[in-house]
Amino acid sequence: MKWYAQIVKPSTHNQQSTSVLVQIDSQRYLFNCGEGTQRLGFENKIRMSKLSAIFLTRIDWETMGGLPGMLLTLADSGMGDLTVCGGYNLTHVLAATRHFILRDRMGLRVNEMLDGDATAAFQDKNLQVKPVFIYPVGYKVLKHELGPNESAEAQARRLLVSRTFGMPRTDDEADKRRKQPVDQQKKGYYAEQCEGATMEVLMQQLEEKDEEANNKKRARSPDHSARQITIADTNLPKARPSRAALCYIAQGPDVLGKFDVKAAQALGLKPGPLYGKLTKGESVKAPDGTVIHPSQCVGPTKAGGIFIVIDCPSALYIESLVSNPQFAPFLAASETSDEGKQAQLVLVVHSLGNGVALDERYKSWVNRFPPHVHHMLSSPEFVPDANPFQRHLRVQASMAAVDPRVYVLPQGSSQSQQPLSSFSDRTNVSVPSSLAVFEVEPRANLDTSKVRSLLTPEEMLEHANSAQPTSDVVAVTMITSDNDAEPATLVESCTADQDDVNSCSHQNEQSTSELIVCPIGTGSSVPGIYRNVSANIVSVEGYGGIVLDCGESTVSLLKRFLGHPHRNAHNKRIAQTFTQFVSSIKLLYISHMHADHHLGAIMLLREWTKLTGCGLNRPRMTVVAPARFWTWLCDYSGVENIGLERLDFVCCHDLRVSLDALDDNSYASEVRFSSVKAKVDKLLSDLGLVDIKTCSVVHCPWAYGLSLTHSSGWKLVYSGDTRPCTNLVTLGRAGRKPPTILLHEATHSDDLIKDAKAKRHTTVSEAVAMALGMGAENLLMTHFSQRCLSLPRWKWANVQAVHLMRYGQLSKGPGSVTNGVGSSSMMDVPEDDEPEEVVERPTSREDVDAAKKELMLNLVEALSECSSASDDEQEKGVLGDLNVAAAFDLSAYAPSDIARYQANTRRLQKAMRAELKLFIAEEECASDIEDGEAKQQETPTKTKKDVKPKPKKGGKAKRDGAN
Repeated sequence: MKWYAQIVKPSTHNQQSTSVLVQIDSQRYLFNCGEGTQRLGFENKIRMSKLSAIFLTRIDWETMGGLPGMLLTLADSGMGDLTVCGGYNLTHVLAATRHFILRDRMGLRVNEMLDGDATAAFQDKNLQVKPVFIYPVGYKVLKHELGPNESAEAQARRLLVSRTFGMPRTDDEADKRRKQPVDQQKKGYYAEQCEGATMEVLMQQLEEKDEEANNKKRARSPDHSARQITIADTNLPKARPSRAALCYIAQGPDVLGKFDVKAAQALGLKPGPLYGKLTKGESVKAPDGTVIHPSQCVGPTKAGGIFIVIDCPSALYIESLVSNPQFAPFLAASETSDEGKQAQLVLVVHSLGNGVALDERYKSWVNRFPPHVHHMLSSPEFVPDANPFQRHLRVQASMAAVDPRVYVLPQGSSQSQQPLSSFSDRTNVSVPSSLAVFEVEPRANLDTSKVRSLLTPEEMLEHANSAQPTSDVVAVTMITSDNDAEPATLVESCTADQDDVNSCSHQNEQSTSELIVCPIGTGSSVPGIYRNVSANIVSVEGYGGIVLDCGESTVSLLKRFLGHPHRNAHNKRIAQTFTQFVSSIKLLYISHMHADHHLGAIMLLREWTKLTGCGLNRPRMTVVAPARFWTWLCDYSGVENIGLERLDFVCCHDLRVSLDALDDNSYASEVRFSSVKAKVDKLLSDLGLVDIKTCSVVHCPWAYGLSLTHSSGWKLVYSGDTRPCTNLVTLGRAGRKPPTILLHEATHSDDLIKDAKAKRHTTVSEAVAMALGMGAENLLMTHFSQRCLSLPRWKWANVQAVHLMRYGQLSKGPGSVTNGVGSSSMMDVPEDDEPEEVVERPTSREDVDAAKKELMLNLVEALSECSSASDDEQEKGVLGDLNVAAAFDLSAYAPSDIARYQANTRRLQKAMRAELKLFIAEEECASDIEDGEAKQQETPTKTKKDVKPKPKKGGKAKRDGAN
């Protein structure tokens, strides 16, 4: 039997958590699931589809930030009956996700391991895992952290988890389920209304009527509505933080002894089924009736190999770790040393926080392990902070060669802070990289053949410039000014001490008040190879920062975009480091409760709390979001400190614009607004704004658009996710002031209009029509489907086809209202009949192959689109003064950049065309390798019966299947 442990993600300064994937036979086991784990799996083609269990070393967002997104993906692909193991608060966190995860047919098993519980372990046919609890110096373990826990609070949490994820199935039911496609409930809507959510309830009622009339809508269980109400109305008991860290000792399956054919023949056995029974440990009868036992012709069984996963977050945990008696059997010179256990142990993965690996106590402890044990040192001081997303970096460099001001190269380094020799000179110690594999069976061996060489941004840019003709490169001198020179103080090292944090609020204002919108993630649904999920930032010079939606891995990308700890020299637009920007954030806005728009908010708030938590004048942040987002934050705040006491929450519903706001720019409900007026006034003052408003949009219940108007004159409108709708146009026109920039989703291309209607998204041409309907000066499109692998294209005929009942044909621009809708109604009239919902879910090998063929077809079509003249250029001038641009991850757009986009289109198309060619070649190569491996696994071993007889002299042997 062959099985191995593979590094998915090592610990770096960018993300300090280590993920390890163990594969035994066809089953996989994941240790830690931090933010970005799923995206790295896509990047490196690491299959997570057959996960049996996930083990978490700590219950905090650093180690489990990618878990909610992973659960959503696995559930929607038909995967179920997964076990999640971790320490105290695991059940609480999973129950807290009930507001945005509802996968009641998944059948999730939750194994909350508590110190002192003799049954705290995991075991299946492949793997046995035991936790080892360690604590920081001076920490007192509280009673509720000790197990087993059968309190009423614990039972309430388990009940919520079972209602959210469904009850686990038996092994037989699980095997049967895996062979059948499962229709999943994909969106966690709720039957009862949010605070004053009239518009949202009406939208939901329409949706339910459409579902009853359309048999092809997603299936719901009979008690769906009742269960939704129960989940929403049940309050989650308050959690208490735990600082326990779990290390894991894992043992694989025993290896059966080698079968001795000669010994079996000597006992009178002939080749056949009896050999197999003996190999499996069963006794058999010889032809003469003699009972033959496995020990007579099968070698001794070898005990399964052991590996250990160590998580030591800081030097405070070292004493508890090195003195823990559960590790003693594996150590030399220990009173309880066990030579058998030491022989079984082959690998130790060290996931360490800053400073741990350089501590002499830790070094001495590691040296006590047997010399044959291999150590993987996953520590920020020793692992280079290179960018693992090389495909995105490759296309980003190509686009930066066209316009370096807009497309910012992410920060990265190929050098480690410390040489490995400062930890150990032994040959059995290595620094892990993504895709590094340690084979446990059949022979312990480190395999780095699949590890890729990660290029730095500078190397990528040099390669891109060498492939870019001089005439195709935009002259940087034409798009820069004296004001863009980097101040010397900003390229110095940035530390997280309080002096540096306080300096963020006293930065010099630039001579221009130009609005600059920075899309950090521009993809939809799930993280992709080229686009991460939704996130946008705005740095208001002299005031502070704004975050518009915050998908998973936003913090990691911000560190590369802005620079951490030093400023990113490639970013010419935002004169701040990551530390400075995060410390200056005044507004966090979440448009709706879909996970791809807010799963990065916990990590962002955690970092903000660390950076601003000291000092007397600790700053506050305003959170504008749906009410359920605040409930999620309150539920999670008991697990770890996210600065909840310094957050001012304002519900999006309280800031809705009136439908009669074209002239007076009023709110829909002044009474409701008065209850939060002090918070809003403070926010306006903090950011220099003169107005902030929201509106309900057509996507899901409690989904909103946002408008910000600044005292310097600019106006920014952000759509969130939506279909074209009246409310958003009204928001854009409010006060008779057109948007300076409309940041609008454009999820689907025009040919996928059915998908857009079914999933309540906008096409590219519809986004253009919305901008024209508002009279926007600039349109920046974002939130593209991961199927969008070329520059988006709009068609004038499709733009003209967009009508709204209140405003008529949007392409005609702002005009009079065409139908009188009173301000008391906040509901949109549906523009189209409800279409079928398109559900794409591979459920078999044939479906997977078909999906691959469709992907390659899309790639070829995208390649042909890049090579043809765009409809945008052919129809140049029909948009009047509207400038249109398509956003890409880690970019920065001022109005002047959006205006310049059209002139750069051909050069950008050329860069994308080159990337698509490379991508197609890589996919074809990977497909050939996978097919070859699959054939090898499917080809049976030849027996004597399979051997064809040799033809006799003078004749021909008959062969089955001969032509």
